[in-house]
Amino acid sequence: MSAARLHMLCTWFPAVTEMPQFLHRRLTLALLFAVALQLFIVDSAIAQSSARQFSLQSGQHASELRCPLKPSTGQAHTPPLEALEPPDAEELDQIGALLSKPSRTAERLDTSGTIPKRIAIWGDSHLAAGSFAAEMRRILGVQGVRPRISWLPMTMGRAGVILPLRRFCMDGWKSELAYNSRTPRVATGIGLNALQAEQGAYLWLDLRNQAGEAEVESVELFFNASDSAASAVISIDGGPEARIPMEADDAFGRVSISATDGPISVLKLRAQSPLILHGMKLNYREPPPAVLDAFGIPGATMRAWQQLDPAYFSRYFDAASYEMVMMEFGTNEGNARPFDVAGYAQMLDASLQNMRLVFPTARCVLIAPGDRGVLLPKSRKKAGRRSGSGERDGSLSASLLRFSNIHEKIFQLQQRIGSRHGCSAWSMQSAMGGAGGAYRWMLANPPLMARDLTHFTPAGYQRLAQELADALGWKAGLPAATNSSVPEPR
Repeated sequence: MSAARLHMLCTWFPAVTEMPQFLHRRLTLALLFAVALQLFIVDSAIAQSSARQFSLQSGQHASELRCPLKPSTGQAHTPPLEALEPPDAEELDQIGALLSKPSRTAERLDTSGTIPKRIAIWGDSHLAAGSFAAEMRRILGVQGVRPRISWLPMTMGRAGVILPLRRFCMDGWKSELAYNSRTPRVATGIGLNALQAEQGAYLWLDLRNQAGEAEVESVELFFNASDSAASAVISIDGGPEARIPMEADDAFGRVSISATDGPISVLKLRAQSPLILHGMKLNYREPPPAVLDAFGIPGATMRAWQQLDPAYFSRYFDAASYEMVMMEFGTNEGNARPFDVAGYAQMLDASLQNMRLVFPTARCVLIAPGDRGVLLPKSRKKAGRRSGSGERDGSLSASLLRFSNIHEKIFQLQQRIGSRHGCSAWSMQSAMGGAGGAYRWMLANPPLMARDLTHFTPAGYQRLAQELADALGWKAGLPAATNSSVPEPR
């Protein structure tokens, strides 16, 4: 409201007090309505909206995104644990882990060999690390497909998660994970989690590609609107902030954000009230010829699919669904002691039922866990080493191959139960040469397995992606050997 108009209203208002009471009351209401209308026009001037589409004025130049400095909270004290280490070559020789050489998986998955145009992979820390999905995109790119990402899950800021984002800054958020949900039919995000903001929380995203080029024409923010009306302040490329009401006719909320004068480089969001974000869809200036989206959360299990609300989750794909869905789970399920075969089978069956409600016609591939080893306490060597007589140590074998045996069972269950729901199953463990592959991959040159014997090195994830692409008939062009230079036992 201009200063002149405000002055006119203020000088005019005392005069109306001399009018009859009924007329004074009407004029007062009219004046208040006029002021409210003027304030609304001012508030909406920056964000030109049509339905739930908002076009924001962007800044003149998007500089490099720099995160605000956060006050140091100090490092939490961690109680010391007994030092652990991988078994040495002599111990591995005693259980025969070095005898069988890794070999490429001979099996081929029951697919047409054609490359789908829209692919999604959900999984755990193996997928969250980023290298597996990046290598799959590279393999497809070599064959001329050149997939892009279409969704950003709200998993940024979580330890162990690497997203294909140039840079991001955030504070004031916490995550709710679907696989931990105690209630069924949970309304969760595209990445199987929800990002909850307290008032004042911020999320800044650099959406440019790695070359620094802006290609995103607009973004769609998906949120949960079931609790109460929420709002956020959003700016593009350093332009003026605009208040965006995060409202919906039902619990499933969606708003579209674009710039008035070009693509988006940097988007900054600040929550004005408690807010629950579920995902961000990227719309490019030129629609990509193919899409490969990856949604990984460290610690996740297939149980997230059992707990989600399939009707709610399906709405993310109203505009475009996936032609192929892959699910990479099992490592964390196999960590339970004891491993409940019947319980896992029941959970897997219920999860795949929900998956088929969301993706009734998509090609489906279950990715069973890789081989996993066991770390041993360093103190074992104080008691002396076992004899090198060549006899196999049964108790040592049972210990060092405990996870190997469980992961074999998980693969068999995924094969059997997956077939009921039209899913093929592929085993990372088999691609590593079977039981004991974790130790062989750790000793490879260069190492393909991390020294925690659970996760892989970037080269290991790349190798697994090549193995899977080859099994799918996508002609990954694998190297001649899985393993090179495995040390001889000392």
